[in-house]
Amino acid sequence: MISVHPVRSVRVVTPARGGLRSKQAESCAEALIELCGRIWLELEHLVHLHGRSRTPENSPLDLAAETLRLELLLIVDACESASWVLMLDPDVRRGLIAMSRDVLAIIAVGSNELTLGVIECAQDRVFDEALIQNGLFLSQGNRRMEYS
Repeated sequence: MISVHPVRSVRVVTPARGGLRSKQAESCAEALIELCGRIWLELEHLVHLHGRSRTPENSPLDLAAETLRLELLLIVDACESASWVLMLDPDVRRGLIAMSRDVLAIIAVGSNELTLGVIECAQDRVFDEALIQNGLFLSQGNRRMEYS
């Protein structure tokens, strides 16, 4: 006996031109914007601590600044690792490395030289990177990110 099975059409779905790559770039850009926000908050915390009275050594400001420097060093180191080279979109990875190194260079000063102007300069660099990444995110055809 011959059985009859319904015939289904098969359609091969291929990603649109740059589909997987552009999704990766979108995700990476969005994640970097989020990371910029977190670094901004760490810098804002430094501003808050700057207004308090400081002891010569091991003040909360010095410890918070040193912690942020270490985090930025770890970001740069991770971005240069083989696994992150494969995982991150190249443009986003380069932007993250450049921003991290720039902010690190700005805040790599002695405790007496970590002024509000220095911290604001670092915040400007973080903000610039967030704008760059938001531009990449929007160029992929995404909707503007809403900030509250």
